[in-house]
Amino acid sequence: MCAALLVTAVAVSPGLREALLVTLGNFAPYAQEVDGVSATDQGIEIRAISALSDGNTARVYLEVRDRTGDRLGEDTELTVAMAQRPEADYETWSWTGAKAVSYDAETKTALVRFDFNADGVAAVGGTLELTIDGVYGGMWHESGRFDESLLTEATLETMTLDTGETVLMPEQTPAELEGTALAELSSIGFGTDGRLHIQLRCDGKGIHVPSSTFSVVVNSRSAGETVESRERYFRYTQDWTEVRFQQDGVWYMDRCYQITQEDLPDLLVGQVSILAADSPAVEGNWALTVPLEDVPHRRIQLEETVGDITIRALDITALGLSAECVSADGMSLQYSPALYLADGTICKELIPGGTFYLGSGDGSEDYTYSRWDLQDPIDPEQVVGVSFGLWYIPIEGETAGPGCWLETLP
Repeated sequence: MCAALLVTAVAVSPGLREALLVTLGNFAPYAQEVDGVSATDQGIEIRAISALSDGNTARVYLEVRDRTGDRLGEDTELTVAMAQRPEADYETWSWTGAKAVSYDAETKTALVRFDFNADGVAAVGGTLELTIDGVYGGMWHESGRFDESLLTEATLETMTLDTGETVLMPEQTPAELEGTALAELSSIGFGTDGRLHIQLRCDGKGIHVPSSTFSVVVNSRSAGETVESRERYFRYTQDWTEVRFQQDGVWYMDRCYQITQEDLPDLLVGQVSILAADSPAVEGNWALTVPLEDVPHRRIQLEETVGDITIRALDITALGLSAECVSADGMSLQYSPALYLADGTICKELIPGGTFYLGSGDGSEDYTYSRWDLQDPIDPEQVVGVSFGLWYIPIEGETAGPGCWLETLP
């Protein structure tokens, strides 16, 4: 039945049709066929063919076909300028990119998966508006690490580019990035501008540096302890700029953070992730409005305290679980959840999908939305309980509680 539903959607290639079924796995019966939603620019057609949605998450599969050349491949990736569900009253939303999961060389067509995640009250139906502004023929990820002792409070020399941007002078703390040959560490430290810079050297072999980027795991030792520490963490992770420049025929990528030498005792710097492109993006405008049909969904209202966190609502769907919580210090649920079904099945292997923090504004309490994905679909109506760590919360109808320790269950 699932295969029959998807034949029309992926009529271009039996290989891609099979790839879609494999990718959907046990979620295939919940996937909706999308027809008549496409956009063409720069000789590339992007067509929505299938979608999964539960009101908070949406997973859309796109068929990307090069009608005039051979610019796509197994590592094709799209850059998404905007994605939103305009009918929904979300607190925030984000997306994780659009990457190829399969490629058919004969038809020059890639099957691309796009994931959209939102926090807040789940939407009911509606649409996903998706705007794509770039298509990369080949893009891949590699990660590396450097010796953290290279980062000290010493001040490094900076220079001003012709563009007016300030970067570190190259090769002040050269070192290998263990785990990748795409780049090396050129300089890391606090420049004369008083800001932390992390600079990579790229020789340009097999990588188109102007179309590539990198990121670094930057964290705070005190994140979440106080309102001030959370604000400091957001400053670490959100306020940064990146510059690419050439010197003596060598490419450099320099990231500058709003982090000063005073922050060094609180600062944690870890893995470097490189997003490498093998050629410039095909720039254009592809706008898609994808209708969404939500899978079964169940919202549970409650007032249950787990540790120092109060759970106000649970959203249980065929795809996953999300929890709306409140705390006095912005703490989120750190306990692994499990879902208990009426037939005695316990779903323990839920995949963390992220947490969003929403401050109250006056420091009195903070809301958090945490989400987990299921590895296999469930019927939300069959859920009779949920646990976080060793604390069990019984569920009946649209209400829950009171909770108890798992060891006290009969």
